[in-house]
Amino acid sequence: MDPITPGPEEYGHTGARRPPRDPLTADFGPSTPAPARTAHLVTGDLLLTVNPVDGSEIEPCPPARRPGSPRKRGAAERAEAERAARPPVPPGPAQHPLPLLERQEVRERLVRLLARGRTVRLTGPGGSGRSALLDLVADDCHDLAPDGVVRLCGIHRTAEDLLHDLFHTVHDAPGHRPERLELRAPLAEIGAVVVVDDIEFGGAELDELLEATPECAFLFSATPDVPAPTAEADVEEVFLGGLDRAGGVDIL
Repeated sequence: MDPITPGPEEYGHTGARRPPRDPLTADFGPSTPAPARTAHLVTGDLLLTVNPVDGSEIEPCPPARRPGSPRKRGAAERAEAERAARPPVPPGPAQHPLPLLERQEVRERLVRLLARGRTVRLTGPGGSGRSALLDLVADDCHDLAPDGVVRLCGIHRTAEDLLHDLFHTVHDAPGHRPERLELRAPLAEIGAVVVVDDIEFGGAELDELLEATPECAFLFSATPDVPAPTAEADVEEVFLGGLDRAGGVDIL
């Protein structure tokens, strides 16, 4: 007892201890680690096993693990996969899409070209409405080809990347990344309208993409700084300019 500061006993009170407070958190006992997810990928003659705990390994693919012929997705499967890939709808009241001004003539021209099996490159500066126009044209072309419309993003994608994206969009082939020679046959059988927004290459690399997909009609969008197709490429060029004064006033 402190001789200067009187304790509770000197005032007739018993110095009872306060009960301990309930712990704010649970006891830090040993936690059960989350199960590690192991993935397998077959590419060529190799089987890649990705294990974040024990480490990954590459080994010759056993015959029993080799994938069979890839199966094409049906129309319902493609539609479901496309819905799943779309970003979630933001909360709040429904946003009604704004009409595209002064683009109806270009829209109809693009649909006519694609219906004839032509490949088109739509070139325009940033902010000219290229992506919005591609979405409308893709909806207009939903029934033109047996494998429907395939929408791909061209940002930071090479020709080989886009060929694999096209293969996996049309086919149900999980865990299988075919090599270039293996891709040749299934790609040649794809008949689709392929819409690629913001493609970043042209020239010989674009020729490689088109030669691998002879039954597809492509609609590319690009900015003016992207290299042009080669003279041998059968690509229709369409330039998308800005709005005139009346269209600009309507937006305001």
